[in-house]
This record gives sequence, structure tokens and C-alpha cells, in this order.
Amino acid sequence: MPQKYELVGNPTITKTIISIITLKCSNEYIKEDNIKQSSISSDMKDYYIKEEKENNYLFIKGKSRKDKYGLELNINILDGIYNIGFNNSTETKIEDIKLYTPPCPNLQPFHYPDSIINPKCEGSSVQITNYRNDNGKGLPYVLHLDSITNQMKKWNSWEKLNITNQIYFKKTVKELVDNEYHPFDYGYIGNDTTSDIDDETFYNSVVTSRMDEVSDPRRRRVFTFILFNGEFDLLDLYLAEFYEIIDYFVIYESNSTFTGKPKPLYFTRTLFETDRYDKFKDKLIPLPMETIVDEDNGRGKGFPKEHLARRNVIEKGLQSVQARHGDIFMHGDLDEFPRPHILSLLKKCGGWEHLQAGVGGGPKSFKNGNIDSYFVNNKTNAKTNKDGEYLIDYNRDRSVGFLSWFYEYSLNIIENKDIGTVAHPNIAIFDARRSLGQLVDRYNGNMKMKREVDDDNYDPLLDPTFNPYKGYTYTDNTNDRRIGKGYLGEKLRFATSKVNRLGIEEKPVFWNGGWHLSSFLPTIDQFLNKVASYSHNKDYKYKSQEDLKEDIISRIKEHYYIFGSKKKYFDNKIVMPESYTKGYQYNFDYIYWQENIKANGTNQEFKDYLDRLTHEIPNQIWKNPICYSFMIDRDYGLEKKLWWQVIPKEEWKTVRFEQLDEKILNEITPQFISESFRNEMFKAMEDEH
Repeated sequence: MPQKYELVGNPTITKTIISIITLKCSNEYIKEDNIKQSSISSDMKDYYIKEEKENNYLFIKGKSRKDKYGLELNINILDGIYNIGFNNSTETKIEDIKLYTPPCPNLQPFHYPDSIINPKCEGSSVQITNYRNDNGKGLPYVLHLDSITNQMKKWNSWEKLNITNQIYFKKTVKELVDNEYHPFDYGYIGNDTTSDIDDETFYNSVVTSRMDEVSDPRRRRVFTFILFNGEFDLLDLYLAEFYEIIDYFVIYESNSTFTGKPKPLYFTRTLFETDRYDKFKDKLIPLPMETIVDEDNGRGKGFPKEHLARRNVIEKGLQSVQARHGDIFMHGDLDEFPRPHILSLLKKCGGWEHLQAGVGGGPKSFKNGNIDSYFVNNKTNAKTNKDGEYLIDYNRDRSVGFLSWFYEYSLNIIENKDIGTVAHPNIAIFDARRSLGQLVDRYNGNMKMKREVDDDNYDPLLDPTFNPYKGYTYTDNTNDRRIGKGYLGEKLRFATSKVNRLGIEEKPVFWNGGWHLSSFLPTIDQFLNKVASYSHNKDYKYKSQEDLKEDIISRIKEHYYIFGSKKKYFDNKIVMPESYTKGYQYNFDYIYWQENIKANGTNQEFKDYLDRLTHEIPNQIWKNPICYSFMIDRDYGLEKKLWWQVIPKEEWKTVRFEQLDEKILNEITPQFISESFRNEMFKAMEDEH
């Protein structure tokens, strides 16, 4: 008998499954009518598809796929999800849709030098925007970093002074970055594990550890939680740019757009139906979800959907990666790229954590008794605000943002040449005390709570019904009215959304923190998909397809922002590395920066260095300027042909650019690239083969 199912998002509609499609390791489909789930061979691909022909919906369900540390990468698709087929057809393959663009044939993780991956933290620095200096346009503050080992030693010495509180709430940014010790408790009391425990053993133990245990912060992990809507080239860049730094990528996509239209699961199907992301697959966690909210918050129906998507990707993301105390998580849009060298410094070095987490502190073990959670003991009298958020003093701020340059369409079109105008993505430190509902011992402000402890020594972590991530969840995610209780993940982003108030509110943000690659799309078809899918859809809602194309092309050529009133953007200078093989060179030595800032940046060598820093571009783009020509010259994809529009489709995966005819190379290679850089690039490509 054919199986029955209820369509996700509309349980009143019952349809019949006609057949199930399974995927072999060879990436070929096998169709079998009425096949049973239990009969699917273990050598099949990582998921299989149930096909429903009448409505062109597919059911995607994952099989277990664990990494070498025991983390279940398919955790979010083990139960399955329905989604519309490509082009409203169950027969269409991902490579055949208009939105699909081929990956760069040279796509692979960018390999960073050891100075970036394992920085010498003692004496290093990170730069913080100084809004008191020409409204942030002038030279930044410099925050002195140190090794986490040294930071823990400093904490032990400071703790002996018996100072109860460190009032970080009242400190100005200038005070937060002065060259004094800023107390922060990692909550770790164990030994240094970096030399005697291998990674596989260590991280296996982290994944299986109790939430009230603290792992060695010198080996903390970094996660990123992002939203995806078919921007394949941007995702390629993102994964390649950060693969060596980020531990897991949780990638959210919905089976409908923010404007309510059914949508295929582009990423999830590409991940398993093609080899596009095989080089990154051991760190990829798909998070396909249905969008159930349907309300208008006064700005349209798109924004409530977007807010819930952000809340869900953080809530589900933290659980998917098995986050533990001290881990770092980052949330942003796919087009928001932090500077890799900054992200690596934050992961490996100490001395900055107080900017977000304040004085810190670790969870107490329930096994020791007399430790309560306000999730299970009402006597703790944990109060909430109007949105249902618990008023516990866990941190100085929800997150810290990366003050990023805002580019539109390509890197040679910028919103403001003097200062970054968007403070995203955002990072925060995972706090197991919040997650477990434990109170704090030290405070960042004047907030104090009276402790009342039950005497039954209850250990909630032994209770299978207790969610150890409850403190990072919200009890009602069916709407955007905030009528539940708990953690509102979208506010992680909102903390730095009002850029014009960052200086007024004394919010530290990382100077020259990243690139916002807005509307970096290769073809007009992808632009049309963007304006039809996003929360700003009302700007184009009533225009015909031809009028849309004409309007978008006009905006691009005239350097106007894609949404809203026609805001004019400026020409931007792109600075490529002097050497293709060496890439950009950095100096973040604290003394070097401090001395040059004291001298008001008058040294010419320092001026030149700042110019390179503020005009550099993501590594994957300068490394592959032919593949991403439209990101550095916006005529590509419009008046000039992209590489895959010149190279025959059957050669996309095997093409070697350095062997192409000179005429073809001139057609697909951006002309502003210097001859020496170009020659070095083709020589490097030849050597790699």
C-alpha cells in the first residue's frame, strides 16, 4: 500500500507517496515504488528522498553522519522535511536550475600561514573603533592581547584580592581597552591539555561532557550560524575563507521564502546530491526548517519570518554543535565576512572576552549538591523583562560586532569610504550558567539576587527530560510578538544594528572588522530571486519581470542601493596583495600600533599599511579573480561574460585557466590586475597541478 503523510505546515492536507528516490554513492538516482525505509542499503548516500509527484514535493531525510569527534552532522534532518522540487518539478536536478552557478574549479580551503592560525598572542593586539576620534573615522584604540594561559594566571592573582564585582556596565570603551588587566574568569581549573591530549581524544570528550563541566579554554571552538537562500558563490567563498578557522558551520535554510513562497532546499540538496562541498563537508551542519510564522509586524510579513529564522539558527545551532562553556559563536548573514585574522586572534588569544562577557565565571557542578537552576526551582525568584528574558547578570553585552565596510554589487562600489557602516556579524561567548539556569557569583553591574537553595541536591543533568540548552531557547517561536520566555537569539544581532548609536552607547566593535558583500550576485536571475525572496520585497512587489530587470541593471550601473530610495554609493579602490604567493602581510604587534597611534599615525610606512588594511579584499577573491571577476569588476555578469559563460559546461570541473588561449584569458580575467600578479598566479596554478 502507498504510504500517507501530512504536508509539513498544513497537516489538514494528506497526500500519497508515489515512490521513494534513494541516492547511491555514485550520485545516481534509483527509483523504487513503495520501497520501505528499512530496506534502504547502508551504502547509500547520506540521505534519501521520498518523491510526491502530485504536488512536486520531496521529503528529505538524513541518515546518521558523524564526524571524527562523534558529533552528529545530520542531526537536523534525521526526522526529515518536505520541500518543493527545483523548478516545481521532482525531476529537475540542481545543476539545471537558473540560480545554480558552477563552483570555481580551484575551490578549496584557503591555507593560512601559521602566524594567522596560531598567532603569538603575547604582545598581539586587536583594534577597537574609537568613536571619540572623528566619529570613528580616525585611528582606533588598541587592545593588548595575551595568551589564555597568562590570562588565567592573572585571574588567579586578581581573585586573591577578594574583589567581589567588576562594574563593566559603567565602563567606557576607552576604559575597556586600556593597558590594564581586565578581570575575566574562564571558569576552568584543570591543567593545560594542549601538549598531552590529541585533538580527536579531546574533542570527543568535549562532545560527551556534562554541561556543568568546563573544558580547556585554550582549545575552545568557534561556530558560525548563517542563513542561506541560493547564493552559491558567496557560500563557496565563505566556506573556503573560514574553513581553517571555524570548527562548524550551521547553515539554515527554509522550505519557503521570507515572503511566503514555497522554496527548494538548495543547500541541503546540493550538499548531498553533488560533490560541490565535499572539501568542507566534515564541518557542515545543514539546518532546514519550515517557516510557520505568518504575521505582519507593521513592516510587512517578511521581517517576522527573518527574526524567527535568526532565533532558530542560534537556538538550534548551539545544540547542533554541542556547544560548551567558553566556546565562541558567531551569527551573521552569508554576505557578512569578518576579517579572518581578527577571528583567529579572538579564538586563540585572551584579553578581549570582557568586552562581551564581562567578568565571566563558570558553571557549578550539580554533582556537588546545593546548586540550583531557576528552571527547576521557583525559589530562585528569577525575574524576566517584558519580552520574557531572564534578568540575570551574565554579560556586559549580548555580543560584539565587526564594524564592516558596506559594498554593493562588487568591491569597487562602497557606501562610505571613510568608515564601516554595518557592525555585523556578531560574536558571543557561550555561557553554560545561562544555559543551565544557574545564578552568578560576580556581577558586571549593580544587579544582585538573593539565593535560596533547595536541600534535595537535585541534579537536573541526570533527568532525561531536562534540556541542558534551555537557557538559550525561547518557549514560543510560533510568532514574533515575544510572548514566551527565555533567550531571544535575534537580539544578538540587534545589539549592534543601530550603528549611529554605537559610540553614544559605549559599545565596542572591532575596527576594520570585515566586508559586507551586499548583492554580490553573478547574474540577473539571482538578483530577481533575491528581490522576490527577501524581507524588503515590497520595493519590487508590483513590477513586471522586465521592469524588474531594467530597474536592477540601472541601479547597478548608477551605483544605487538595490532596495528603497535610490541611495548613491561611491567608487572604491581595491588593493590586491603585492605577491600572489605571499598574500597580504600583517603586523598586529601591540607596541607597533601603540607607538604609531601616539604619533597620530604620521609615519608614512604606517599610513601605507593602513591603506592596505582598509582596502584589502577577501582571500578567496584575490586568489581566484577569474572565478569571482564580478566581485571586483561589476561589468562581469552584465556586459562582460563570466568564466562559465565562456567555458563549455562539460569542461567546468576540469578547466585549467593557465592553459587557456590568450584571447579567452583576456576575456575572463579582470584587466586591472597587474601583469606581475597575473604571471605569478598562472605560474602558481601550473605548479599546483
